[in-house]
Amino acid sequence: MKKDTDEYLLTVLEKGDTFYHYTSAEGLQGILSGEFWVTESHFLNDITEFHVATDIFLEVINRNIKNKTIKEKLKKAVCEGVKLLVDDDITFDEQLGFDDDYVISFCLDKDSILMWSEYSNFCGYSIEFDFDALIHSFSKTDNIIHGKVVYNHEEQISLMEQTIEKEIFEFPHLYKYPNSWDEFNKITDDQIRKIASQLEMLVYYYNMFFKKECFSGENEYRFVFMCAHNDKTTEDYRKEEQYFRVKDNVLIPFVKKKLSSLDSVNSILIGPKNNSDIAEKGVKHFLRYHKIKAKVEKSEMPLRY
Repeated sequence: MKKDTDEYLLTVLEKGDTFYHYTSAEGLQGILSGEFWVTESHFLNDITEFHVATDIFLEVINRNIKNKTIKEKLKKAVCEGVKLLVDDDITFDEQLGFDDDYVISFCLDKDSILMWSEYSNFCGYSIEFDFDALIHSFSKTDNIIHGKVVYNHEEQISLMEQTIEKEIFEFPHLYKYPNSWDEFNKITDDQIRKIASQLEMLVYYYNMFFKKECFSGENEYRFVFMCAHNDKTTEDYRKEEQYFRVKDNVLIPFVKKKLSSLDSVNSILIGPKNNSDIAEKGVKHFLRYHKIKAKVEKSEMPLRY
């Protein structure tokens, strides 16, 4: 793994790294048949998804800007912009179309008791993927953002501060932006509008990867797909069909993401409570049918019930 220093400062995987996707037998069957069903972000299990970084941004601004009027104007402008990007306001205006963000969650731990519990009642499967091979097996037209989820509050504060300083202070003369936090206390309304338009995208991005510390046991790495549906301004070949599945009597929107190759699959780990004598044999038969050369193992977790 490495630190992404191009624009945002998340930790990202690189060539040679592996990660794991926990799923049920049905999920395993679908993925190894060459397709991920990717859930829309508003329907993930954490109700604070895509909102944590907004709170972090407010805390950073409160910490660093003393001028109350400027501080409140900037917070209001940025939060209104982020709300338009993040919130799920439903419109039926066909001229506008709509777009959504969809998330595949991976784990950096191969044999995690929390992940077995959360995603498969200890009886599912953990699929080990080669990161580089997997990301290159999606369509070249897919708009994928990826990174390691950040849970620690102070790390989130630090990332937000560093990125604001990098984005705003680096070219003050070119963009007529402040070149320090102190200079924020003297910016004009016009500068506030321009800075807010830049910061709202920063906050929106980090909202994809900041989560509450109580979820840190998930040790998550995620892919976020930014998908356009029925958008008049998007080329037809980039528009994607939205599908729906039923879970606990709720309709869940998702998109289907085809894999051009399954060479990214390194191994399959069978859940610790899946004690059927034919579970391993079934997976091996399935792998042989789809010509996937992957190791099949049983979890080493010694669970009785």
